[in-house]
Amino acid sequence: MKYPDYKWIDVAVGGPHKRNNVVDGTKWKVPANIPDCFKTVYRYPDAFLEHFRKTGSVSGYNGPVYADYFPIDIDDTSLEAALDKARNVLNQLLVNYEVNLEELWIFFSGKKGFHILIPADMFGFEPSPLLPRVFKAMASRIVQGVQIDPTIYDTVRLFRLANTKHGESGLYKVPLEAREILHLGVEEIRELAKAPRKLESTSERSENPSLAALYRECLALVNSPQQPAVEEKRERILPKDAKLCYYSILEGVHEGERDNAALRLAVHFKKQGFPGNVVLGLLQGWNRHNSPPLEESELEKAVNQAFSHEYDFGCNDETLKAHCSEKCYLKRRKDLESRITAQKIYSMQEARDKYHEYVKELGLRKIYLGYHYLDKAMRGIAPGEVCEIMARAGVGKTAFLLNIIRHVALDQKVPVLFFSLEQPVVQIFERAMQISTGCEGAELEKRVRKQDPEMSDLYELTLQNYKDVYVVDEDFLTYEELRDFIILAEREKIQRKVRLVCVDYLGRMSGEYGTAYEVTSALAKLLKRLAKELDVALIYLHQTSRAGRTGAEPVTLDMARDSGVVEEACDFVLGLWRPDIEKQEAHKSPEEELKVALLKNRKGPLCQVSLKFKKSYLTITQWEAV
Repeated sequence: MKYPDYKWIDVAVGGPHKRNNVVDGTKWKVPANIPDCFKTVYRYPDAFLEHFRKTGSVSGYNGPVYADYFPIDIDDTSLEAALDKARNVLNQLLVNYEVNLEELWIFFSGKKGFHILIPADMFGFEPSPLLPRVFKAMASRIVQGVQIDPTIYDTVRLFRLANTKHGESGLYKVPLEAREILHLGVEEIRELAKAPRKLESTSERSENPSLAALYRECLALVNSPQQPAVEEKRERILPKDAKLCYYSILEGVHEGERDNAALRLAVHFKKQGFPGNVVLGLLQGWNRHNSPPLEESELEKAVNQAFSHEYDFGCNDETLKAHCSEKCYLKRRKDLESRITAQKIYSMQEARDKYHEYVKELGLRKIYLGYHYLDKAMRGIAPGEVCEIMARAGVGKTAFLLNIIRHVALDQKVPVLFFSLEQPVVQIFERAMQISTGCEGAELEKRVRKQDPEMSDLYELTLQNYKDVYVVDEDFLTYEELRDFIILAEREKIQRKVRLVCVDYLGRMSGEYGTAYEVTSALAKLLKRLAKELDVALIYLHQTSRAGRTGAEPVTLDMARDSGVVEEACDFVLGLWRPDIEKQEAHKSPEEELKVALLKNRKGPLCQVSLKFKKSYLTITQWEAV
C-alpha cells in the first residue's frame, strides 16, 4: 500500500448517517450481510484521528489526504440515462486520454448509477490537503459536460463499498468489465447485481502520461491565487502524436459521412487492440453525437467490415482529410519538410550581403520604447525580435505597455496591433484616455454620463496620442489565431504592414496540450517564431511566479511563471517592480517609483532605471538612472 501512514478512514455500516467511526483501513473488514456500508473516498494520516478524538466528529478536518483512486460518480433519474452518461465518460477517457478501459474499476451502484474509479498510479497522486480541490478541477476536464456528482470529492465524503447491498433496491454494488458496461442493457446489469461478484486484483497500474499531465496542471491551478480552482472549458490534453482527424470525427458527423466515419473509427479502435464487442459499444457512444444517428445495424456492419478485412486508412483518405487539423503533427512534419531547402543555406559572402541590406533598412524599422536609458542599452527592438515584460500582478504591466505604445504612436507613427486578452477594449480605451489627458478613470466616466461637451476634445486628444493603434479584443487565442489576426488586420483593417505587436498577456494565450509549464514554454518559442515569420517587433507581458511575492521585490530572470524556457526564447526581458507598493504612505501619494530592470539583452549591456508612475493617470515617465 502506498503511503502507509495514511491508514485512517471513516466508515458507516447500515447507512451514511451512522458515520464517525474512525478505523485503521488496513485492518478493518467489511461486515457481512449488512446493507448500505460506506467508507471515505480518501485515506488520512494521524492528524485525522487526532481531530476526531478532539472534536468527536470527522467534520471540519481540512488536512492532507490521499486516495487510491479518482472516482467519478454518475447518477440519474433512470438507470438507462445513467448508463448512457457512463458510456459517454468512458468514451472520453479512451479518446481524450488514451486510457485502457480494462485498467479501470467500474461498478454498478446498486440502484440508478455507476462508479468509474481510475487508479491513483495512472495519475501519480501525492498526499495533499489540496487533493479534494484538485479532484474537482480534474473532474470538470474529464467529463466534458456530462453531469456528475461533484460532492464525492469533498474531504470527508463517504462512498458506497463494493459488493455491499443497496438498502432500497436490494441489489449489490458490483464490478463490471468494460465490455459489459459498453455492451449490456440495464436489465442484464441488474441481473448481474443480484449477488456479489469477484473483484479484480488491485495490482499496480502504469502511469498514463495524459492523466499525469492533467493532475499536475490542476494541482498548479488550485495552487495559483490568480486562477479559479475549476474552469468550465479547457482544451483536451492529448498525446503529442495524436491523429486529430479521429478526434474531430468523434465529435459527431452529419448524414452522408456517417457510414465512412463509422468504418474508420472501427478500424482505428481495432488497431488499438479492442475486441469487436467493445468496439461496437464505443461506436454506440459515438453515434449519439451524429445528426441523425445511424441505425444499429449500420454500426454492426462497420464493425464486421473492420474485423473481416485489412484496412489501412492514411492521411490521403478523403474522409480523414475532411477532418484534418493544422495542429496535426503529421501535417506539421510535412510542412517542415517543405521548408528544408538549399535556398536556406547561406555562404558567408551571401550572409554579408543580407546583413548589409538589413542594416540599411533597420534604422527605419526598429521600435523604441520611449525611455532613453532603456532604448540606449537595447538599441531598439528590430523586426523579428521579442521583448518580454515581467512583473507581479498589480504592479502596472499593462499601464507600462500602453505608455510604450503611446510613445511609438506619437514618435514613430507606425501601425501597432495590441492583443488585449485580459481586459475588454473599453477598459483599454479608458486607460489610454487617462494617459493621454491626465484625467482619472472615475472622472472620465462621470463626464461621459453628464454629456460634458469637452469630452469630444478629450476623445480627439486620445485618438491623436494613439493614432494607428488597433486593439484585438479576444481571449485565449492560440498562436495560430494570433498569427491569423495579424494577417487579417494588415489585409482588411490597417491595409499596411504592422510594425509592433503587443500581447497582454502570455498567460491568457491558449496552447497545445500538456502541463501549464509545457504550454507556456511552447508559446514563448512560438511567439519568437511568429515575430520572425511576420517580420514584426513583438512585446508581450508575463506574470512572475510566486517567487515574485508582493511586487515590491526586485524581479530576477528566473521568476517567469510556469516556465524556465521563457527567458531563453526572448531577445530582451524587462522586470518591473514597485519598491513602495506595500507601504501605507505610498498609497496616499499620487506618484510612486517604478523600477525597470533590463534582465536580458542580446545586443548590449544590462541596466536598471527608475521611472515615475502617476497612478491616478497611469502615466509612466523617465525619472533617473540608477
